[in-house]
Amino acid sequence: MARSNNYITKKTLVFLILIFNLNSLLPQIPGDFPMVTNDDLPGARFYQPRIFNGTSLFGYIDGGAELYLEYGFSMVTVTEIDYMGGKYKTEIYRMNGPEEAFGIFSVSKFRCAGMPPVSDFTCQTKYQLQICKGPYYISIINRTGTRNDSIASLKIGEAIAGKIKDEQINLSFWMPGVPISELKQNCILARGKLGIVNGSPDLEDFFSGASNFTAVIVSGSKKLVAIRFDSGESLEKFLVMHNLKTDTPQSGIRLKKTGDVLLNIEMEN
Repeated sequence: MARSNNYITKKTLVFLILIFNLNSLLPQIPGDFPMVTNDDLPGARFYQPRIFNGTSLFGYIDGGAELYLEYGFSMVTVTEIDYMGGKYKTEIYRMNGPEEAFGIFSVSKFRCAGMPPVSDFTCQTKYQLQICKGPYYISIINRTGTRNDSIASLKIGEAIAGKIKDEQINLSFWMPGVPISELKQNCILARGKLGIVNGSPDLEDFFSGASNFTAVIVSGSKKLVAIRFDSGESLEKFLVMHNLKTDTPQSGIRLKKTGDVLLNIEMEN
C-alpha cells in the first residue's frame, strides 16, 4: 500500500509540474493592464480572455496583424462580455506608446457618428466604440446596433478608460496652431507604408521610398503634413528624392524644417 501511495504521489507531482510549465508558457496579463471585472460592471458576465502578443497576433487577425506590428504592438486581450442584455467583444490593445496607440486608432476609425467624452480620442458608430487613451487602443463591438448597445458599450469603455492613467499623445507639438477639434476629426498618424495606405492613400506615391519616419497628416482645405525622421540623414534623403528645398519657394507646397529631424509641409489639395 505504501508503494502504491508513493506511486500516486509521484504521478501527482509530475502532473503539477507539467501544468506549471504549461502555464509559464502562456501569455500573462500584466498587473497594470486595464482589465474590468464585476466590481466595475455589476451584473456582467465575463468569458475567459484570449491573449496575443508579438507575432502571435497573426493567429487572431491574420490579414491585419502587419499594420499593428508596423506601429509597434505589445499585446492584446480579447474578452467577450454579456452585459445589459447584449453581447460585446472587447479588444484592449497595448501598443508601445501613446503615438503608436493613436496611430492605430486614427487609421481604424471610420465615419464616426459621435465622439463621446470617454477619452480625448473616441469614435462611436452603431456597432462599435473605439477609444484611444495613453498607450491603449480599445475596440468594443456589439452585434445588433441598438441604442441599448451604445449605452452598454459606453459603460464598458468608461470602466476601461478609467483604469488608464498614462499620458496622452500631444498632437499640438506636431501641428502648432491647428485647433484640437480639427485634429480630433481629421488627423491620422502613420509609422510606415501600411499606415499611409490605410490612412492617407492619396499620399502613397509621395512617401514611396521613405523609411524610418512618423507622419502626422491633417486633411482639410489644405493638407498639412508633419514628418519626423529618425535622423537628419533620412530627412535630407527624403528632400533629395522629391527635389525639395526648404529655402526655395515651390508651387503648391510650403516647407518648414524644425531642428534636424522634423519637417512640416503644407500642400494644396
